[in-house]
Amino acid sequence: MSMATQTLRVGERAIELTSDGFLCNPDDWSQEVATTLAARNGISLGEDHWWLIEFVRQHYHAYGNPPLMRVTVAAWRERRDGGSSRDLYQLFPEGPVRQACLYGGLPKPDWCI
Repeated sequence: MSMATQTLRVGERAIELTSDGFLCNPDDWSQEVATTLAARNGISLGEDHWWLIEFVRQHYHAYGNPPLMRVTVAAWRERRDGGSSRDLYQLFPEGPVRQACLYGGLPKPDWCI
């Protein structure tokens, strides 16, 4: 795990972040924390963002790791008939699963550089 190098202020709370901006302690996560993290990157979380964050969180808690992109796209297609990976990249341009982990309070995926 990366050493904490950043602090996120959420209300009266000071939350430690890794050098990559992920939560040091997953128990610090809340929707308010997610919203604050996303706002730092100019993203306003809407219904589809929240769907993706919750999908990735549920997968992580069920399997111990985030879903692969193809699994995420398949679930997205079930949600949005005709949906594509392009839609997911419009939500989170820096990588849909990676950013969903970031805003979802999960560790940085092992396969992320």
